[in-house]
Amino acid sequence: MKIRAVVAFLVTAAMPLAAGALDVPRAERLFAQHCAVCHGADRGGYIGPALNRDETKLGAGEVAEIILSGKPPTLMPQHPSWRGTLSVKDRELLAELITTQPKTKPSWSIGDVRASLEVLVADESRLPSAPTYKIDRIDDLMAVMSRGRQAAGKEAKVLFFDGRTHRKVGEVPTVFGPHLMDFHPTEPRWAYVRDDAGWVHKVDLYSMRTVRKVRAGLNGTSLAVSRDGRYVAAGSYVPHTMVIMDAATLEPLHLIELAGVDPDGKMVEADAGIITSTPFANWFVVALEQAGQVWIVDLDRRGMPITAIKDVGRHLHDGFLSPDGRYLVVSSYDDHLNTVIDLSEARIVRKIPSGCKPHLGSGAVIRSNGRLLGIGTNIGEDKCPSYEVTVFDMNTFDVVKRIPVIGPTESPAAHPDAPYVIVDIVGTGPNANKLQFVDKNTLEVVRTLEVEGTLGHSHFPEYTARGDFFYVSARYRGDRSLSVPGGRLVIFDSRTLREVKSIPVDVPAGVFSRVRARTVVVGLQPTVK
Repeated sequence: MKIRAVVAFLVTAAMPLAAGALDVPRAERLFAQHCAVCHGADRGGYIGPALNRDETKLGAGEVAEIILSGKPPTLMPQHPSWRGTLSVKDRELLAELITTQPKTKPSWSIGDVRASLEVLVADESRLPSAPTYKIDRIDDLMAVMSRGRQAAGKEAKVLFFDGRTHRKVGEVPTVFGPHLMDFHPTEPRWAYVRDDAGWVHKVDLYSMRTVRKVRAGLNGTSLAVSRDGRYVAAGSYVPHTMVIMDAATLEPLHLIELAGVDPDGKMVEADAGIITSTPFANWFVVALEQAGQVWIVDLDRRGMPITAIKDVGRHLHDGFLSPDGRYLVVSSYDDHLNTVIDLSEARIVRKIPSGCKPHLGSGAVIRSNGRLLGIGTNIGEDKCPSYEVTVFDMNTFDVVKRIPVIGPTESPAAHPDAPYVIVDIVGTGPNANKLQFVDKNTLEVVRTLEVEGTLGHSHFPEYTARGDFFYVSARYRGDRSLSVPGGRLVIFDSRTLREVKSIPVDVPAGVFSRVRARTVVVGLQPTVK
């Protein structure tokens, strides 16, 4: 289904009743084109806040002013990004929609998923048999999500760099802001990208082009490739579903409604938090955010049956596996806990006290003085009295240490051949352009690094395959003026911590090393020589 048809679907299938003289179809069409990628196709919130009459506390004039001026330091772009795109009448129409109309409930069935499939390369056998660019090992590829202004348009793309030379070797447009990438575990040429409008892109890394794409949902971040390489799973926030697809064709095979009884006894629909595959068995594992459950989907049994683990926590989000793939550590935002699940027995084995609002990112596991340690970051909240990184033993799951840091943390980075665990300081405070470095032996913060020229944000550090460099996205926000790029990719030497290179990127976000395809957990990557 083409973009224009998708917009028409959202307007007709999810359109609320018109009020007064408001041109609801046109307003919904504008919202789908310009706002839904960040604020949710249902106007219920996504990366940006909810925009509907029941949750938006601002008046129409105030909303129109924010559309005009942006809202630094968030991703909401300033007016120069909108010039020639939205007229005064369009801004006023959007403001009226947001302040007078309720949240919608659009549907997206497996038939809609199937109809959206686009085949961009009909004969994949004609693709090159090796990379068309110079690179020593395909594992050296580093992928950087460039969201672009308005999280859409020509600057929304994935950029690829050689992690040894830091030379850009290709880029793949995604139309909407790319969010997440996963790599095929057995076929090195394939990668999969999830964008914030719900599309899944199958990318040929040899020719740097998208060969197929399908809209698995209307918004959603989670994505995983099964360990045998046969399936791709994508979870959505709008609607509350998970779709399992054929990894080769992106044909949808199975749609799962995400809903369950939460820890307080209420039946609720749920966003798809983390989806991961595990080498322990041919399973997908998904965390249901609002339902507080973790589901194990058995890919080898007829009908792909589900085993549900309940009462995991309130507001589940991200997590990571133990090195053997048997245990899942998943964050419970509202309980300030990291819950450990034994996937082989489908039971909770431990709830680890954490700092405020644990946010594990992709997680990290390190070897330190003979112990295997998990690293838990904490995104914090207004009432949080202190900020910390929680370190726990991956065998006993006892807390080993709480490391004070200078702000909320989100995405830990580690590598077996690098001396430091890197944590990014997030939020909007004065330290949000800083990184902190934890020595793997002493478990102390030994260095704080300010990333120059970022005007407030330095996120998503990622080590290169060999551990000798790390990449970081700087100035992760949507404001932009006088045609100045919305951010930079900054590259550092992992031992001296000296800046090696700075590359303009339009609103950079997640960074992903190709070596993740052979990695169960960040921090214990296989050595690349």
